[in-house]
Parts: sequence; structure tokens; C-alpha cells
Amino acid sequence: MTRILFANNANRLSIDKFMRGIYSVLEQDVSALSIGGLLDRDLKHKIHILVLNKESADFDLQKALEAVATDGVIVMNSDEKSYAGIKLTKPMRLITYGYNSKSTITASSVVVHENISVQCCIQRQFATLSGATLEPQEFLVKTNYMELKEDDILAVVTVALLCGVRVDEISSAKL
Repeated sequence: MTRILFANNANRLSIDKFMRGIYSVLEQDVSALSIGGLLDRDLKHKIHILVLNKESADFDLQKALEAVATDGVIVMNSDEKSYAGIKLTKPMRLITYGYNSKSTITASSVVVHENISVQCCIQRQFATLSGATLEPQEFLVKTNYMELKEDDILAVVTVALLCGVRVDEISSAKL
């Protein structure tokens, strides 16, 4: 099971629905995902993907970093200044998302009307959890989850790509 932890749980239900929506539209098994908050019970099982989205006052970053598996991945919002300068004590990959041009995954345009359309850009190649390589490319993501912020959409798309969902599957999904 791929265990995913979001640092800020304020929008967790919407993020969870959007993530599960991607997988259910694609008829992929969502029971292999565990999206949750950091509780003491979560420390018994290693986290595969730690998403550092928005800073949360009740989030213990050090405890979360200790709970990440040695080969885990940190997905970090590069626009969130509170995470600048974090120190990793074990080997982990870092993948960034946001509007910063140095991010691994960025949004080149966002249109909010009857739905949210985000033009996503993979700026640099990176490997999925299974080892497949994703090359730089652009793709469109549309969703009717109007309660999501653009950075939440980028975070979920990044996690889906890491978990092996193909770019064409994400962009063709009706969410």
C-alpha cells in the first residue's frame, strides 16, 4: 500500500475525493492508497510520499520526516516559504510543484469558470515510484472540484504521476 501524508489537512476531504476520482475514472485500485493525517498510529507504518503543501500550525514536520521511508519522496510546494531550508537526515527524493519556474511541476495557466482548468508543465524529468521516467511535457487538467485551490490540484497531480498514473490518463479524465 502506498501511504501518502499531506502536511495540511484543511482541505483533505476534497483532496482525497479528487485523488480517488482520478483513480476511479481510470478504473485503478484505490485501496492501494492511504491518504491521511499524521497521527501517532501513522508512525508505525512508513510514509512513501510526504506532501508539504501549506504550513499547518499543528503539523510536526520533524516527526513526519522521521516517518518517511528511506526511499520515500517529498513532494513540496516551492511557493510555501515555511519549508525553505529543511534538512533531510536520510536519502529521500524531493519533487517540487508550484508557480516557481524552478519547480519540477508548474502551472503555466489557470482558468476558473464553470470548472478549473490547469495547464500543468513537467519542467524536469523524474521517476515514478515504480521507476518509470517522466519526461518534460505539458498537459491540461480539468476538474469540477471548485473547492480545490490550484496548488492542491498540482499536489494531487504530482502524487498521481508518482504513483504511476499516465499523463494522458490524467488529462483525459472527466473529474
